[in-house]
Parts: sequence; C-alpha cells; structure tokens
Amino acid sequence: MTSKLNVLFSASELSEDKIEGKTAVVVDVLRATSVMVTALNNGAEKVFPVLSSSEAFKYKMENDAKIILAGERNTDRIDGFDYGNSPLEMKNEVVSDATLVMTTTNGTRAIRGAEKASDLFIASFLNAESTVNALLLHENIVLICSGTDGGFSLEDTLCAGYLADLISKVDKDILLSDAALASRKLYLSVEDDMRLFAANGRHYGILKAKGRCADLEYCFRKNEVPVVCKRIGDFIYAV
Repeated sequence: MTSKLNVLFSASELSEDKIEGKTAVVVDVLRATSVMVTALNNGAEKVFPVLSSSEAFKYKMENDAKIILAGERNTDRIDGFDYGNSPLEMKNEVVSDATLVMTTTNGTRAIRGAEKASDLFIASFLNAESTVNALLLHENIVLICSGTDGGFSLEDTLCAGYLADLISKVDKDILLSDAALASRKLYLSVEDDMRLFAANGRHYGILKAKGRCADLEYCFRKNEVPVVCKRIGDFIYAV
C-alpha cells in the first residue's frame, strides 16, 4: 500500500474523519511542542496536555507525584503556574522525573483535538529527524499545524514542510496531498533563510516584541534533540 501524507494548516481544520485511524503529528514550533520535546529530553517523566488552567490545577491537587504546571494565554504565563511556555525554562534540574502539565493557546488544543488518531506524535524542528525515523513505519500520516488563534502560521507550516521533505527523501513513493506539497515547496523555497522568513509571521513578531528572542533562536534549531515524543494513553512520553 502506498503511504499517504497530509497537512492540516491549523487546529481549526481538525475533524474526526481527517484523523481517525491515522497517524497524527502535532507541530507548534512557537512554542508548545518545542517545550514538550525539550522537557522530555531533559528528564521529564511525561507530559499531560490539558485545555484549561482549572484542569491543570485539579490534576495537581489530586496527584502526589512531582508535578510542574507550565503554560500561557496570549504568550504570558498563567497566574499560579510554575512556568510559562518557554523551552529554555525546561532545564534538567527543573523537570527531572516530573509530570509536566501544560495548557497553551494553540498547541494543547491541537493535541487534544487529535485524540481519535491511532497514533499521535509531538514534533518540532528540534526533533524532526528523530520523529521522521519513527514515522517511516506508518502508512497514513497527518501533520497538524497548531496555527495561531485558529489560523495559519508560517512557522508551523515551515516545520510541516520540513517534515514532509525529510519523509519524501526516504519514502520516494509516498503520496503527498496538495497541502503537503505546498508546505514542502514553501519550506524548500526559504530553506537557507527560513528563520528570517518566519520572522514576518504575526506570532513571531509578538514574541519578539515581548523579548523572547532567545526562545525564537532556539525553536528554529534543527535536530538538536534526539527524542521521539509519543502519546501513550493520556500522556506524552519520550519513547
């Protein structure tokens, strides 16, 4: 059977018929999946994505394990949370052996919206190659760009295009949807100055204006984190 690859450009495009029985890969470069990948690589036991701060506080209250609350609304740390949505905060001494409970404006919404997928991976530029190596065993893949406030985002689409390019170079017979072809073409057209191009995006501009330049530099690094992040039950683990 010929493998197939599709791209959804935002969480708003999610529906059961597009992902049920398929392998989903959620991307939120700025910054939820970059945070999750970094935390799991730096020793976190697991990540629990939730939709609301009340859900996060409830989980922490009802569980005795080492729990860290991290997340944002409109890029700012949620009141009462331990951390915001910066991957650079996910140091080993902070996250080691902890459950990271996260809620964000876009990324965790996309993850929870993809619950009907048969398998679900979390990806970013940081762990793209590792993720692609795991995906080669799967035949029907959907790359889900979390997007920004329900709409298209440059950075997530570029990452989806990069993933599509990596997959296509290994599986030369894979069938790319129009959206996957467009994502790959966009990535290849700006590959040499990808971050400079992404800087034109709205979300990038918001983070830059708020002084998150170190996060922006880090989140566009390719393949620095050799970890595969996969949903098992309600949680995301490094596998």
